[in-house]
Amino acid sequence: MGPFDPHPNLPIPLPQVPGPKLPPFTLTGHAAIQFVEELGDESSSADSRVWKIRIHGKERYFALKVFKFNSFEYLRDDFASELNRDLATPQLYTDYFDPFSCECRAYGRLKQENREDLAIRAHGYLLLDSGQEAEITQRGSQCELDEDNPWCRDEHNRNIPLRAIVKDLADGYDHFTQSQAPNMWEDLENLHRLGILVHDVRVPNYLGGKLIDFSRAWTTPHPWCRAMCSALVKDTRHSEPERLHNTIIEWGMANGWDWSEVVIPDELRKCASGISQNNRYGTDPRSYDWRKWEKDLAAAEAFQQMELLPVGVRLE
Repeated sequence: MGPFDPHPNLPIPLPQVPGPKLPPFTLTGHAAIQFVEELGDESSSADSRVWKIRIHGKERYFALKVFKFNSFEYLRDDFASELNRDLATPQLYTDYFDPFSCECRAYGRLKQENREDLAIRAHGYLLLDSGQEAEITQRGSQCELDEDNPWCRDEHNRNIPLRAIVKDLADGYDHFTQSQAPNMWEDLENLHRLGILVHDVRVPNYLGGKLIDFSRAWTTPHPWCRAMCSALVKDTRHSEPERLHNTIIEWGMANGWDWSEVVIPDELRKCASGISQNNRYGTDPRSYDWRKWEKDLAAAEAFQQMELLPVGVRLE
């Protein structure tokens, strides 16, 4: 086995590439789950389904986010289209751009840095058995589900169980209040300091003023740090504060906020306009020192330099 290959007999933190990983929720990666009800709405179901659950008969409720599968071609052409170089293998598109992997890496970083306060907390991943998959397929919403292939499997993941992440249940919260707007900007900048580019800042991805979704997040080390032209890097970094600023305005207008009482941080305004003295757009996530967490730094750096983005023909 190579330095990042999984052990064949044990549940392992995922994904298996250098950088942060999310551990399994249980020692086996499986659990007895009571599916109480499906949460969310049709507009937020493109990548996943979210269920209110109990685990192993305990009284506490959790949210379980169950992910669909994506072909590497779809990930390459839609999620990684901003890269100016191909990744070395199809699996790497899953490791870096699949929504399940994106969430594992972002939440793994928050656990590394003991900053789980920056988002709704994720506890670990679970793999669903065939009976659990059949239950939620039968009981769940049919919006955007293909009757013949509801979880979008292909020949590469036909035998892989459904992957899910256990999170705290943010029940009964509004997306955010006007008093939470300054904290949302502080949280976003702290995420950037930890090397996390959210890449999907919008109203539905907040509950109680905290992010609940990292399915598009790019967490350093990531191909975007090395395989994106400078103009797109600028646009990508600019979009984070710009989208947060617009998200606050959008939600505030929809809810009739008294704008004389709303505090939008001046630094957020400047970053959204690209005029901040802090690198124009605020903290650059690429500057995060991910190397401090690597047990085999030489292997991790060799992977980044030689195995991630080799020169070659386009994958087909």
